[in-house]
Amino acid sequence: MMFAFLLSACDGGTMGGPDASGGGALAVIVEAEDTITEGLAAGDEPEQIRDGWAVTFDRYVVVIGDVDVHLSTDESVVVEIADTYAVDLVTVPSTGLELWTSGGLTSGRWDFNYAIAGAGDGAMPHSSVSTELFDEMVAGDWTYLIEGAIERADGQSCPPAGLASVGGATPNGNTNAAGDACFDNPSVAFRFGLTAETAFGPCEVDEMPGFAVTEGATTTVSMTIHGDHVFFNGFPEGGEGGVMRLAQWLADCDLDLDGEVTRAELEQIAPADLAELDGRFQLGGSPITPLTTMWDYLTAQVKTQGHFQGEGECPLDGMAHAHD
Repeated sequence: MMFAFLLSACDGGTMGGPDASGGGALAVIVEAEDTITEGLAAGDEPEQIRDGWAVTFDRYVVVIGDVDVHLSTDESVVVEIADTYAVDLVTVPSTGLELWTSGGLTSGRWDFNYAIAGAGDGAMPHSSVSTELFDEMVAGDWTYLIEGAIERADGQSCPPAGLASVGGATPNGNTNAAGDACFDNPSVAFRFGLTAETAFGPCEVDEMPGFAVTEGATTTVSMTIHGDHVFFNGFPEGGEGGVMRLAQWLADCDLDLDGEVTRAELEQIAPADLAELDGRFQLGGSPITPLTTMWDYLTAQVKTQGHFQGEGECPLDGMAHAHD
């Protein structure tokens, strides 16, 4: 399903050219990183989950849009569109999903900005999102709905002993570094409705800002959402070369060992409660401070997921946060 709208200038600005039939054209697409559409495998490669878990996503709905572009050489030449759409990124084709097109932009280089918004702020559902699901997102003013599971044949959960409510479950004889008992738990599901409104931009690729418009041609730009930041071992500010992707911390948040981690459980757990958040994790650079609970941690990580043209970078909420 494609939505095509003529982008209109904001107050005090002008369209990209005096004649909408001239100039160049812009197409804006949303793109899902393959970690969303294909999941993350367990393994020793840099972009795999390093502690044995595999991750799959059943839904990855994001409310995205609020596009703002302006001519780099003249900020008064600005084009805005406030529309936002709830899109399930699991369904997005590898070529991306076109949401807006516009003609009449002046030739030259343009800066690009966009946002992740709350569904309750006037968003519209894409056809990939059911009415029932969208209504739930609006009621919660969610920016994301992320559903999936982590799986490992010999997986286990080692919840903090002081918070765990394991009922009659039998420990498997293992303990973690804090001495917490471990329990067999090979599949742990999650369903997180998150409110993490974030502004991204101005975006760049290899330190080249925005995009170029050429007379008579169409330039396509992508708002790219990455799906692996939830499993990062911190908040890198210079690049992802030293990042590890780890999932055991999420398994250990299953306090009642029912095979699902909920928001309520994450809100009970402080980062310091989890033995897995050891010296491998660096929590400095978080866009949310303090990180009082693991729900704060999860929310902070999803705020860093917005990229440009695949791996291009965008400051978030006015703060540089590079992930290359």
